[in-house]
Amino acid sequence: MVIYHIVVMVVMLVEIEVVLMFVVTYIIGLLSITFFIKYRSSTSKTFMGYEGKFKEYEGMLVDICVRLDMLELRIANNMSQQSQKIRDVSDVIRDVSDVSHSSKIIQRNLEQEGKRLVNHVLELLVEKAKTSRQIEIITGRSREHTARLMKKLFDLGYVTRETNVKPYMYALTDSGKVVLSQVSSINSNA
Repeated sequence: MVIYHIVVMVVMLVEIEVVLMFVVTYIIGLLSITFFIKYRSSTSKTFMGYEGKFKEYEGMLVDICVRLDMLELRIANNMSQQSQKIRDVSDVIRDVSDVSHSSKIIQRNLEQEGKRLVNHVLELLVEKAKTSRQIEIITGRSREHTARLMKKLFDLGYVTRETNVKPYMYALTDSGKVVLSQVSSINSNA
């Protein structure tokens, strides 16, 4: 009862409006704390959901970066292979031009060796195909000299070589006949 009397005395001393204001403020504080705790837990759940999404997207980005690096390596490898192929093709082109140049040198050498010897050998082959040994005996040149001459004539396309029989048989080609006719016409004009 003593407490009741104290409360009554406090109530009498303090106006009822002030007490009601304290009670209402207390209730509002309790409600605010309750809503804050519920809101905080729902927000943390949402944040946890976003954190999971962020980790998932981060994993995807790492995977994309790895794939991009692999593609860059493949492209670099293909570029080096392509450049090697281009170098190979340019080497082949250079070799072909060297062969063409060599063909011109061979033609000059043939001219220097003597048009008469070439003309004589081509005239021998007009009659019928012959072996290098037969040509060697008729021209009076050494075996090596005759072999080199016949190889040069073959490389220039003036004669054909039958490789299915030994020793090789040499026969005159159409271009060889043209060269022979040109030489004959020059000799007849001179």
